[in-house]
Parts: sequence; structure tokens; C-alpha cells
Amino acid sequence: MFKWTIAASLAVATMFSGSVFAADMIVPEPEYPEYPELPEVDYGLGGSFYLRGSVGGNALWARNVVICCTDYGVTNMGWGYSYGVGAGYEFGDGWRADITLDNVHNSGLTANGYTATLRSTVALANVYYDFDLEGLGHSVEGGWKAYVGAGIGKAWSYASATHATNPDLVEGTGARSWAGAGMVGVSYDMGNLVADVGYRGLWMKGFSTSGGTDFWAQDAIAHEIRASLRYRFH
Repeated sequence: MFKWTIAASLAVATMFSGSVFAADMIVPEPEYPEYPELPEVDYGLGGSFYLRGSVGGNALWARNVVICCTDYGVTNMGWGYSYGVGAGYEFGDGWRADITLDNVHNSGLTANGYTATLRSTVALANVYYDFDLEGLGHSVEGGWKAYVGAGIGKAWSYASATHATNPDLVEGTGARSWAGAGMVGVSYDMGNLVADVGYRGLWMKGFSTSGGTDFWAQDAIAHEIRASLRYRFH
């Protein structure tokens, strides 16, 4: 009987000591693998305003030139440059529109021995459509794109013409005419900045010296290669 009592006491003591020991043990918390942070989802480019600046070179031609009531064909193209600014809005679905104001300079357009020098201020309202070239959609940092566009507006032109032997034809007060444009090019979308290079065919109904018929170039077209930079405001 005494042996059984001692055995039972030892068993109870062992149970209590085991519980105390277990309570004193520091059990490490299980380690879970760290998951990488998910990238932010690009939900596409919403509407945004932008400002733009452009520079370019041009070659000028005209359907014909009227000098003192006689029609003449153009014998030499004129060469020049342009620069301008604009402001517009992107709608987020490929379409965008802007208003541009450009200064166009050109010299060398020749007809009947007269060589014209032209300065024009051209204001246009334009609309464009951007095509994605990399399958990334119309989104921020969308990479390479192509675009087409068209515009309509007015041109205020100041022209003079010189001749080797005949009297020069002086610059007038400015001839106002309709203007229009067609554009095509490629661009690279960097998020807030978009750079593009493209062609613009700029049509002007006409320009003249002295605001009359001394030297009247009809349906003048400036073939331009332009580089532009747009800055978006998100």
C-alpha cells in the first residue's frame, strides 16, 4: 500500500512539474513567407490637360502666283522654319484636341523672277487620334504611338518680294486667309511628358504683298517636319 501511495505522489508531482516547465518555455511563432508588394494597377489614362511646344522646318509651294493680274507658275520652293505653342485636352480613349499658335517663316518662293519672303501667324483648332503601337492601351507610360490629325483656322501673313531688275514689291499690312492642316507622326509616351516627330501639311488660302494683287500666292502649302513636346497635368 505504501508503495502505491509513493508511486501516485511521484506521478502527480511529475505532471505539475511538466506543466510548469511547459509554461516557462518560449514557443517561437511560426514564420510566414513574405509576399512581394503587388504593383499599382494602371487603370488607363483618364482625361488630362496639356501644354505643348513645337519647332520645325518647312518647304513652301503654291498652286500659282498672280503678279500684276497675270498668273505664273512657281519655279522654286521656299524654305524656312516654324515654332509655336498650344494647349489641349486628352480624353483618355485615344482622342485629343488642342489649339495651336505658330509663327511660320519662309523665303525663296519664286515666280516670274520675283522671290518672296513670308512671315505668317497661324492659329488652328486641331483634333487627333493616337494609335497604340505596343499593345499597351491608352495608358500612362504607354510607350510608342502613332497619330493622325487635322486642323482648321486662320493665317495672318506678311510678305515681300524682290526682283533682280524690276522694282521690289513691298510688304503689306497683313493678309488674312483661311488655313488648314493635316498631321501624321509617331510619339513616345513617358507619362507626364510625350515627345513626337511628325509631318504637317499646312495650307493657306493665300498671301500677298501690299495686301493686294502685287504678288498674290494662291493655295500655298508648307510641308513641315516638326518636333513637339507635350506636358500633361494629371
